Amino acid sequence: MKRAIVIIALAAAPVFADEVYLKGGGRFSGEIVEQTADEVTVDIGGGYLTAPMSTVVRIEEGTSPLAEYRERAASIPPGDAEAWRELARWAQKNTLSSQAWEAYSQVVAILPDDDEANRALGRVLFNGKWVTEEESYRARGYIEFEDQWMTPAEKKAILTERQAQEQADRQANQAEIRAIQAEIDAEQQRADEEFEEQASRYDRLPEYTGSVAWGWGGPAYWPPAVVVGQPQELTAGSTAGGR
Repeated sequence: MKRAIVIIALAAAPVFADEVYLKGGGRFSGEIVEQTADEVTVDIGGGYLTAPMSTVVRIEEGTSPLAEYRERAASIPPGDAEAWRELARWAQKNTLSSQAWEAYSQVVAILPDDDEANRALGRVLFNGKWVTEEESYRARGYIEFEDQWMTPAEKKAILTERQAQEQADRQANQAEIRAIQAEIDAEQQRADEEFEEQASRYDRLPEYTGSVAWGWGGPAYWPPAVVVGQPQELTAGSTAGGR
């Protein structure tokens, strides 16, 4: 996280300032507010940044725009809106956004209807009065929804569309589940029919209920083999009770 802050600070670093050079090759600029044997703390305009001295290669002291801003601000007479305006513009050029905001706020405090200062502070003109953007939206009946300003009807339309989409998704999901279940049921039915077919074939096999006697001509069956459940047919020369 600290390295990310250093990169941001370098991108907006003023030309003349206290420069802190780090062992990793990075550096950051601002106004040194405290330095000890263990660490150095620098005011970079939008906040404070502290670095352990063990990571510092060298420090080059200079006159920072932040120090100049504070010196100039302290010398502005009360009620001098133009001096604050000039200082605000200078702060913007020197990437001191927090200080520019502060200076423009001083202008508005003196001249509430100043166009430049109000716009720099993000305000808009509504019904002849400068208000914040949020105030202007709310005054027009807008509401904030998911980081956007919209009418209540627009919000309702969004929620209705989402609800319809969620319902369609649920129905599609249920249809898919039914299709999968139907496929499973069909496969189970095929398996059951195959099992029943195999069982039916087994039931149709002939069943022998007589006895076997062995002789010179091989096995002799008595009485003759009969297919269970089928009537016996008598052949010529045979009787129901003998050969």
